[in-house]
Amino acid sequence: MSGLTRRRVLAATGVAATGAIAGCLGGDDDENGGGDDGVDNSTDGADEQISGTDDSADGEDETRTTVLGDVSIENLDDSAHTIDVLVQFENEIEHWSTHEIQADGEGVTLERDWPTTGGEFRLTVRLDGAQLTQVTPEKWNHPDCLNLLVLVTRDGTLSVPGSTDGGACTAGGDGE
Repeated sequence: MSGLTRRRVLAATGVAATGAIAGCLGGDDDENGGGDDGVDNSTDGADEQISGTDDSADGEDETRTTVLGDVSIENLDDSAHTIDVLVQFENEIEHWSTHEIQADGEGVTLERDWPTTGGEFRLTVRLDGAQLTQVTPEKWNHPDCLNLLVLVTRDGTLSVPGSTDGGACTAGGDGE
């Protein structure tokens, strides 16, 4: 399959998966989204509006936004894995890539081709065409800037920890 054809197939699959994820996350009474649908719903309320509010001293609401800093991928497992990464801002796809990460190989930091200003964003990652995980800034209480690490753990599962310093989130960096 050519690279262009593969991207088109991935795009169609990803759009369908994103729609399926949105449907799976909304409206369930279960604390984690319910069901055995293969989706990691650990970001409770992921379909809700990302921007939060904070009461200021004068009683008015202040919109809080988060800058998406660096997104890096690493594999700690003994097997190679395929990672699909989708970055959405304001419901528009800003980045979509697939990475073949070798066992104990070097990690990769994605090129920041998404907005460098704060806004609503969602990172969706897929491990080996199956396990989906979504991350939004609300998981970290809407920090000013957030770097994310897409990590294949030693047991072959997907984890997405975050950091509010270093990389693009350092003082004077692109995230400030």
